[in-house]
Amino acid sequence: QQQLFALSYPELAYRAWGIKGQRLVQIGIGLMQSGVCLTYLIFVPQNLRTSAYLLTGVDISTTVWLLFMVIVQIPLSWIRDIRRLTVTNLLANVLILFGLTSCLGLAIRQMGGEPAGEESSEEESFMEKALYRAKSLPAFNPDGWFLFLGTSVLLFEGSITLLVPLIEAVQTQEDKKKFPTMYRKVILGIVSFYAFFGVVCWMAIGDSVRTVMTTSLPGMLAAMIQLAYSLAVCFTFPLQNFPSLEIVCNAVEKMLPPNNNNNQWRNNSVGGSSKSGSGSRPDKVKRNFSRSSEIFNERRNIISSMVVISLSLIAISAMNDLDKVVSLMGGLLGCPLAFVLPPLIENELSNKDDSGRKRAMNLLVAMGVGAMLISTLTTLMNWE
Repeated sequence: QQQLFALSYPELAYRAWGIKGQRLVQIGIGLMQSGVCLTYLIFVPQNLRTSAYLLTGVDISTTVWLLFMVIVQIPLSWIRDIRRLTVTNLLANVLILFGLTSCLGLAIRQMGGEPAGEESSEEESFMEKALYRAKSLPAFNPDGWFLFLGTSVLLFEGSITLLVPLIEAVQTQEDKKKFPTMYRKVILGIVSFYAFFGVVCWMAIGDSVRTVMTTSLPGMLAAMIQLAYSLAVCFTFPLQNFPSLEIVCNAVEKMLPPNNNNNQWRNNSVGGSSKSGSGSRPDKVKRNFSRSSEIFNERRNIISSMVVISLSLIAISAMNDLDKVVSLMGGLLGCPLAFVLPPLIENELSNKDDSGRKRAMNLLVAMGVGAMLISTLTTLMNWE
């Protein structure tokens, strides 16, 4: 029977610990995806406020931009067929590529200039100016180091939940054997790009860089980058919110009173079709089924809307603390999902009597718990 199910993170948890393990993983994934959406609801209003000020000279409050985003996202949260989001996600990828290349271009060009408030010889080469900027930056930030751990984990929130389905999607056994090596190379490439991008932009902007880096860029091109990123995030918001909405809607639907139309449709479909030859009963069954589907969709739309509104209310209170929100989500939710639960599932499902491997898995669990506690507690203690 297990072969009938496509492997996923919750399915592995179910095989290890039953329904309670599956629900634990589903809740963790749902909360983490909601946390990512919460960061979107903070990121976009800040970008739009800055870009609108650069383009028009009018300072519009982030609350207004947040309200605008919520109005847009509530109808998008009603989409149940994920294939309808293909076009918007393709546009988001194009806009993100434009934003990344433009940010790097601006940063590299700014690295060739003189640092603010300092003078340098015009005869200095680009590399000399870049090295001077690098040496002037502090090697360690004692004030915000604790934010790095949770932030680093949340960067890979998609990989945490999609790794198992990706492996299962590989068709041939030969390709499945190549997958781990390819996956490590891809992750190494992504980490290298993150490091390169962060260092270059930090060298160009300096310690004055804001949490939302795009709001630190100068010039009109910066406004275009901010708009591009804002649109990209708006386009990807429904996809990021989709897993958590499914989990929440299914959970809430079980708590609500049963749908009478749905029960009536079931009774009619079981034994009522042979009792009448007038042809009216099949039509009644269809109407009941249609009405049942409408009620289910209406309930789901209301629940989805409430989730988006609830996230927006949290975003208002955390509008100036994006760095801490990201760190908290990564530490409190990302660390257990990435470093604690997988090795525990491995120990539970493994048929090999390898005490060395189990000790290594337990060590990983301990490190994951330690990282979760350090990141979460330090973030909460420094939250103003």
